[in-house]
Order: sequence, then C-alpha cells, then structure tokens
Amino acid sequence: MAQDGAAKKSVADCEAMGSVDSGEIDQFIIAYPCQDDAWASIPLTDAASLDEWC
Repeated sequence: MAQDGAAKKSVADCEAMGSVDSGEIDQFIIAYPCQDDAWASIPLTDAASLDEWC
C-alpha cells in the first residue's frame, strides 16, 4: 500500500496582521510579518468606511 502523500505542513504558517497606530497621525497598518518590507499604511482620515467597501 502506498504511503499517504498528503502534505503534513500547515498552509497558513504566517498570516497578515492589521493594526491602528496612534501617533502624530492615526494610521491603519497592514503587515505580512514573514516577509521583509511587506506592509502598507494609510491615514485613518483617508480610510473608506465599511459601507464604502461594500
């Protein structure tokens, strides 16, 4: 009988994270911590509301 060939490693080893940074200007930041320089930020004053996304 053949051995089980299914992958044993989890697909989602790293997940994107989002946060709000309250500094001089409040910013929404999305980061992918498993890769260098993989992040984006936008001032909250420019962010779209949930209704605008839908």
